[in-house]
Amino acid sequence: MRVKSRFAGLMIVFMLTACAAPAATPNSTTPVQPTAPTPTHLDSAPTIESHSMTPISHPTESPTLPVTFSSRLNPNQVEVDAGITYQTIDGFGATHLSLEYPGNGNTLPPDLRAQAVDAIYGQVGLNLGNLDGALLESPGGYDQRANDNRDPYAIDWNGFQTSPADAINSHLLALAEPLGFDGYYLSQKVNIRWASPWLGQLRDQDYSLYLKEAAEQVAAGVIYWRDTYGVTPRYMMPFNEPLGGNTELQSSNPREVVDLVVAIAARLEQEGIDTVRFVIPNEETVDGTLEVASAILSDPATRKYVGVIGYHSYPYESPYANIQRLLNTSGAGKPDPNSVAGRDRLRMLSQQYNVPVWMTEVSTGDVDPTSYDDFRGRAIHIHDELVYANASAYFGMNNMWDTYSQEVHFGNPDLSSAEGTVVLIDSALPKVYITGMGYAIGHYARWIKPGSVRVEALSGDPLLQVTAFITPNAENLVVVLINNNASDKEIAINFKSAELVGNISGEQSTPPNQYWSAVTEFSPASPTGFTAMLPAGSVTTYVLPFAP
Repeated sequence: MRVKSRFAGLMIVFMLTACAAPAATPNSTTPVQPTAPTPTHLDSAPTIESHSMTPISHPTESPTLPVTFSSRLNPNQVEVDAGITYQTIDGFGATHLSLEYPGNGNTLPPDLRAQAVDAIYGQVGLNLGNLDGALLESPGGYDQRANDNRDPYAIDWNGFQTSPADAINSHLLALAEPLGFDGYYLSQKVNIRWASPWLGQLRDQDYSLYLKEAAEQVAAGVIYWRDTYGVTPRYMMPFNEPLGGNTELQSSNPREVVDLVVAIAARLEQEGIDTVRFVIPNEETVDGTLEVASAILSDPATRKYVGVIGYHSYPYESPYANIQRLLNTSGAGKPDPNSVAGRDRLRMLSQQYNVPVWMTEVSTGDVDPTSYDDFRGRAIHIHDELVYANASAYFGMNNMWDTYSQEVHFGNPDLSSAEGTVVLIDSALPKVYITGMGYAIGHYARWIKPGSVRVEALSGDPLLQVTAFITPNAENLVVVLINNNASDKEIAINFKSAELVGNISGEQSTPPNQYWSAVTEFSPASPTGFTAMLPAGSVTTYVLPFAP
């Protein structure tokens, strides 16, 4: 999570998006030519197990034009090639909160909690994410944080508070799992700044013992979930912004992160837990993630424990954190070249070690979180992370946030700065709001299920962004189109390596505040294409039955 106060008040007025594409702010840095990830050419349905690809596929005509733009296409043309595949999609997620606090019990009435959970997992369709239910090493409350004992190999359960894990299980998973939420993982993080300042003191005295005690703390969380709830997830998250941003390790040394990975993995194996892999390092920036992830992956002792490279889209005011900057760059057909270049390096690291990348946090877009600007901006952001970083997953900030939590954390009930969170809850009204982030994720997550594969999709208009996917078992093609033009646009979509075999359906969102309106089913003009009219500023998801 981020330190900066993000939540200040819920503005119910939906804003009309400025669909006209403003000029991008000039960048004094010499633009870096982004390389397009080289796809795999297939003669049949795609193989979805591989995340590996090598550069270069098709060149971009300009370093500031989208990589999915092709000058050989007319401005009204879109081309989808189902025989050219990229990454496998793992899903869409967030940090998952229970909104239950020690001493205060369940802060949401049962009916309001049920509405919120249904909105997050049933409607938006989140399937991935870290559970905010870490055990606190303390014999009592937060003010009593301390080592459980002096033996890092003997866990004293009286020295751990398990209520956060219990709250997540009883007040979130019990409701969310029946709605399909099954891609969760633990976030038992090493956090010297807040959760365990005593670890910092120990580090200064005995570095080896510090590593063992930190590993014990992480192992305690995993063991508790295994022994109490029978849960040993595929992944776990031992760090969140360890060196940058939150600086949760209170350190600037990547080698310390490497040492902690070695210690944690060894302790888990000692406890008979040898299948869990780590989502690392979840640094504040792409550059910070590249530095720390490279250190971990380049070391043979730690490489085998990495399951996912996680990264955040900060710093604040950057082109992918700030919504207006996002709309003025990528939304104007001119993605920020430095941001694209960083994601290209991240993609190359992923390719080198055959490890998927996930964008695991973004927030603080500095717009009303319920506005159409926020929605279109985050839809563009999802497109860009999937295309430029070849991200296999995209996360919002939190699954939900309510006025009570806002009061506890920031001293006011105002939710208007909670941009990035998927669902907001006004307990006083009471009412549940799906945010712009939630609606944007839904345009993808409701149709693109885990195991789907991104395929080649090109546009002849830099203001028309497009991504396409083959769903598991090659049942459907899903095409997501973002019309950033200030006027309606008629397009012709042509398909290669695929034939359309049924009626086209889907959903569409239009300004100022119309979301997920069902597309009236229609037949394609031919087995290889159809035409459609896209309203100005709209986001449209088409679902097309097809035969490879």
